Amino acid sequence: MAAAFGSAHSPLQDKRPRARLHPEANYLGMAMLTSAVFCPSDCTSQALADFERLVVEGGAVNPEGLAQRIRNASRLLFLRASDGQLLGVGALKHPRPSYRHKVFADARATVPAHEYPVELGWVVVAKSYQGRRLSTRIVGELLTFAKNENIFATTRTDERVLSFAFDCGFKINGKPFPSGHGYDLVLYLRNAHDYLR
Repeated sequence: MAAAFGSAHSPLQDKRPRARLHPEANYLGMAMLTSAVFCPSDCTSQALADFERLVVEGGAVNPEGLAQRIRNASRLLFLRASDGQLLGVGALKHPRPSYRHKVFADARATVPAHEYPVELGWVVVAKSYQGRRLSTRIVGELLTFAKNENIFATTRTDERVLSFAFDCGFKINGKPFPSGHGYDLVLYLRNAHDYLR
């Protein structure tokens, strides 16, 4: 990958790196993990393609139009090993009102969709690195960029997700609903006022 400013692994096109070193890197059996959060406009084409590839490999997203949706996100997180391998991704998005309303209606949410303008999504960890709480790290770091905003997320019904969602201030709202891909989704909400109390 021919990235700007000498780093073959930097998704930036300018000199605004915001990488963080993870204190538990040795626990994970790696020399070092770094995470960096960027606006999509600050990413190289290759970085955006790498992000998209990992999201598609995660299998829970319709790939049609995904590249444009990624470019429209407000923040993208890249989690990399010291050798530059992309291990995980996540995003904060401001989806169209029609999409939000559909999700909230499908879930039979008890609050209006317009009160939750930010979506946390595309949280994916490479299969060989799952089970190491990297999703929790990705979510925690992304939430710092939206701490004063109400956030929603949808995910498969899964006890592991439920545990870390609660740890991050999310609560289930409404009922499980069909994803259209053979499994049910659950709507999670994080109210900024509840979380900041």
